[in-house]
Amino acid sequence: MTKSAPPTPTIASRRRLAVAAGGALGAAARWSVAATAGAVGFDTPAATLTVNVSGAFLLGLVVARHTGRFRASPLLIPFVGVGLLGAFTTFSLFSTEVLALARDGSWALAVVYPIVSVAGGFAAAFLGLRMGARR
Repeated sequence: MTKSAPPTPTIASRRRLAVAAGGALGAAARWSVAATAGAVGFDTPAATLTVNVSGAFLLGLVVARHTGRFRASPLLIPFVGVGLLGAFTTFSLFSTEVLALARDGSWALAVVYPIVSVAGGFAAAFLGLRMGARR
């Protein structure tokens, strides 16, 4: 009886593993930012705003570098973009925070927070894309 070599993982299965590994790291990083923000006196919306805007910047940077002159591994976007930054940033928490602000009567913040988040995210993604496109 001869032993055959184990099958080589397909690119699709390697991408799934890259997303899962990146997601685990991104979720841990997201939790760390929230815990640190709470420890230094920042409230939850400030931590969410920080991760969402910085995540948009980092994704813009990675996408620009990956799709420009620099060609990275086909696992980079699944690992960093979908997994790491997908788990790091959070639209669901952002949405519930806006609703909680409104429920608690903080109407001005409930209006301003989503505007700053969306505008800040777009600006950060734009900046990341621009910086990533540079040599």
